[in-house]
Amino acid sequence: MVFAMAMTSMQLDSELRDELAKIAAQDFQGVPLGEAVNRLIKEHKINRVMRQYEELRANPEEWAKYQGDVATWDAVTGDGLPDAYEEYPEHAR
Repeated sequence: MVFAMAMTSMQLDSELRDELAKIAAQDFQGVPLGEAVNRLIKEHKINRVMRQYEELRANPEEWAKYQGDVATWDAVTGDGLPDAYEEYPEHAR
């Protein structure tokens, strides 16, 4: 089932709009500005998760516990999915 999203507008100063248009053109192959915002939000969320992993990794005891939990779940699920660094190499350590 496909749901239609309501369209809205937002006010941006022209400098910010131009900067977003430049990002859309140069980094996202000319997608519409709304799509560029969606991609920037997704990138922000990924960066936040990666920071949380770094914080976890900074605590050796918690990191070891996490790794143990992951190993247990990997053994149970056997899904063969890549880790985050394989899926998003631009965020590699």
